[in-house]
Amino acid sequence: MNRRLHLRNAAVAGLIVLLLFLLVVQQIPVVAAPFPLPLAQTNLLEIITASPISIAPNGSSNVTFRISSVDARTFTLSQSLASGSVTFAYPNSNQIATDGTAAVEFTVQVNVPSSAIPGTQLNQTLQASSSSPSSLALSRSFTVIVAGSSPTPTPTNTATTGPATVTPTRGPVCRDGFEIDDGVSGAKVIDVNTAQERAICPAGDVDWLLFGGVKGKVYMIDISRMDPGIDLSLELFDANFNSIAFNDDFYNRDPANPNPGDIRPRIRIRIPADGRYYIKVRDAAGRGGVGYIYVIALLDESYGPTPTLVREICFDLFEPDGLPEQGHLLTSNEIQEDHKLCPTGDADWVTFFGKAGKRYIFYTDTRRYRGRNTVNGETQAGADTTMVLTDRDGVTLLDANDDIPGGSTLDSQIEFIPDVDGFYFIQVKNNGDIGNQFIRYDLVLLLCVPGQTDCGRATLPGTPVVPITPAATGTPDREFNLDPTNTPRPTVTPTP
Repeated sequence: MNRRLHLRNAAVAGLIVLLLFLLVVQQIPVVAAPFPLPLAQTNLLEIITASPISIAPNGSSNVTFRISSVDARTFTLSQSLASGSVTFAYPNSNQIATDGTAAVEFTVQVNVPSSAIPGTQLNQTLQASSSSPSSLALSRSFTVIVAGSSPTPTPTNTATTGPATVTPTRGPVCRDGFEIDDGVSGAKVIDVNTAQERAICPAGDVDWLLFGGVKGKVYMIDISRMDPGIDLSLELFDANFNSIAFNDDFYNRDPANPNPGDIRPRIRIRIPADGRYYIKVRDAAGRGGVGYIYVIALLDESYGPTPTLVREICFDLFEPDGLPEQGHLLTSNEIQEDHKLCPTGDADWVTFFGKAGKRYIFYTDTRRYRGRNTVNGETQAGADTTMVLTDRDGVTLLDANDDIPGGSTLDSQIEFIPDVDGFYFIQVKNNGDIGNQFIRYDLVLLLCVPGQTDCGRATLPGTPVVPITPAATGTPDREFNLDPTNTPRPTVTPTP
């Protein structure tokens, strides 16, 4: 009897275990479902329209995107990393809602400005961000290529009856020797330190120029002549056609006498990298016609990195000093002796601290390096210094001088009263970029005391440099003079 009871209890227990096992097996998929989510249930922003996207200047195109998320949320659309002034127009006031189960497609209108340059590649990024139920930001980048070119206008008969109406064309009267240069592909080269005479003709004409820039070098693009009737603007682009400088009017050609009526443009810039640079010249109001002539010049103002030097010959105590940031500190009432303008094209920079309201005078002094021959009184043979004063950025021109006014010298001098405290810069070069190991000068900074009237270049130079007198060999040297009104005098025969 007891044996039957045990067998019945074992059977019941086994049945209970089997039922529990089946119940657990049935619940496993619900408790731990490690299956991947479908694509629509991932956080993803895709672009459906093929990239790159070609859009003409002043044109637009619809670009389709798809967005999905693992939960229900509302995304706000925005534009980031934009270039070239491209703008986006969004649907539904920038708002896109997802329900966490299916992807949502939407269209953004991409607009390219009329000023865009054909052939330019513009990188764009659309961003979708949401803060609820948690912070989430999705983005997708794509490329816009500015389509089209700058075709030469062709005559078009726009009338069906009566006299033909012909669209104006660029005839021979409009050619200035550089046409056709209305687009980047037709840009004509302008060499450094040269000028070109050009014309804005017909109305709406745009001229493109091209030059090779050297990293660290300061260049000036200047409209030195602009005929009445046009108001030109200058714009500078790098090799990727990014606009890096623009000017419409530049009235401060003479810092001592600014002229607000001078509307000729000028750009002065330190080139950021080696490469091609493009200049765009146009009339601000799109005017033009026969006889609208201008002259454009490209000048290099410093060599940036100091040219390769022959150390034993050209190096002085202050090299390298070919960039403003390399300039040695010049302190008040200091004389920096024995600067060399060597080799050809050498440019020397110094920096100094200017106190607002103080009066400073800088000058070069070549007198003590004249040697045995006296050339035009106080002038050293080969030396004709020019001096430039720039603001604290090392680029903005504050003043410049070639020859000291009222003196019989080719040395340079600038007087300066700062408006604000700061470190300013002085550059010294030789006219014509002439340089050799014999062209030397002293650079002097004077801090004048209030009311001082004799603050300036001293009547006598500093400690004179005594030249080495060679032993007499053959005919003694004769003194020469560049001024025909002065009668040359024979020199004393050197003592053997």
